[in-house]
Amino acid sequence: MSTRKPEIRIFVSRRIDVDSVSVPNPLYVPVRCGAVFDRSVSPIQGDDTGDNISQKRMTFCELTVQYWAWKNREADYYGLCHYRRYLAFSGKPYRLNEHGLVPWPELTERAMQRFGLLDEEKMRETISAYDLVIPQPAPVEKIPLPHGKARTVRTLWEAHDGIFFHKRIIDRMFELIAQLAPDYLQAAEEYFSGRWHCGYNCYVMNRELFGRLCELQFPILNALEKEGYGEGEFSRSPAYVGEMLFGIFCYQAEVYEKKKVLKVPLVWFSETTPAKNRLEQFQRTAAFWTDKAVRKLAAPFFPLGSKRREYMKRIYRKKIKEKLI
Repeated sequence: MSTRKPEIRIFVSRRIDVDSVSVPNPLYVPVRCGAVFDRSVSPIQGDDTGDNISQKRMTFCELTVQYWAWKNREADYYGLCHYRRYLAFSGKPYRLNEHGLVPWPELTERAMQRFGLLDEEKMRETISAYDLVIPQPAPVEKIPLPHGKARTVRTLWEAHDGIFFHKRIIDRMFELIAQLAPDYLQAAEEYFSGRWHCGYNCYVMNRELFGRLCELQFPILNALEKEGYGEGEFSRSPAYVGEMLFGIFCYQAEVYEKKKVLKVPLVWFSETTPAKNRLEQFQRTAAFWTDKAVRKLAAPFFPLGSKRREYMKRIYRKKIKEKLI
């Protein structure tokens, strides 16, 4: 009987301008996103070696790291997370915010322990028992929007028309799915008509699924880029479509293919750079929880998505920053 442990690599997309804390767990592989633009000398692997699309950092975002992993690394399980978003492997429930995330002040060793990021053996046991590990989906009606309230995944994305992208890109995505990946069309229509949003491009999945995810996303994103959707004000439009396709892919895998799917909390860390001292750490934590309390108290008077709420947020953040400097 083979005792070989599965090769699990969770690639952490890091910003080249932020010196983020790395999680000291061999399952995590930090990779500099858009490393082709990095003029510094860093010991951390970049996404600009081998077969790569590092130069597309401003249009594909963290998906340049995913592409690099697909083309240049071998594993039994592939994962992707961001320098400030990590799937929790503690097995414990947490209260989610309106975005479906677990907000936390700082990425420290204590926080890593709290959310199960350091327990390599437990992570191996959990991951190898499933085909796919993804974030807990969020009900769209609770996600704050620039205006109104979403009822479906489609209306959630359409509400960002003129902010993140032009909403016509959604219909174009469906046309490209019909042309390039018709097996996903039914799942795409059902997922976009549903009320559960699965996003953020954070996951761990087996090799077969990972290859198929890449084969779904990149031909469509490349086609959109060639049509000019990654130009000008909304340069990140393809990246947002990549997130839409991720949700579609997860829906297909779970509903139509009956894959073994585990949904876990996704933690969002407000600060990921090391604090200079305990005082700075205390200030960060105090500012984080104060911000949460103020948001809760202000909610009835400054509804989500309202212009007065956005105006007051800008003033509040400026004042808090001035006090802490």
